[in-house]
Amino acid sequence: MTDYSDYRVWKEEDSYEGTEEYLQEHQEYTAEDIYAMCKRLIKAAEAKGLEGCYLKFRSHHEPYEDWLGNPSVTACGYRKLSQVEAGEQDRQDKIYAKAEELGITFFEANILMQLQERGVI
Repeated sequence: MTDYSDYRVWKEEDSYEGTEEYLQEHQEYTAEDIYAMCKRLIKAAEAKGLEGCYLKFRSHHEPYEDWLGNPSVTACGYRKLSQVEAGEQDRQDKIYAKAEELGITFFEANILMQLQERGVI
């Protein structure tokens, strides 16, 4: 089984388009209906290239509201980081290292590195 906890390699993604189903209040569902719906959602997420797929159930009901909508089921999964996302992750790691090295905040180290990259410092 693959470990998807390494954020430097994997990104968790909610795949809404075509992989979300709203449960209707006035419709009756059998166990087979729910099972078939969940299997279809997982297959659709896998077809989009996601790995380690699972389902999220959302109520769409807040305590301060009377009604926000029907509950939904969404297929989610993991995908590998793109080159751009991996590059941004490397940049943030360098900023964290600079912040620790100089004993400053991440925000200050980010500004310092931006100034260095532009040749101001």
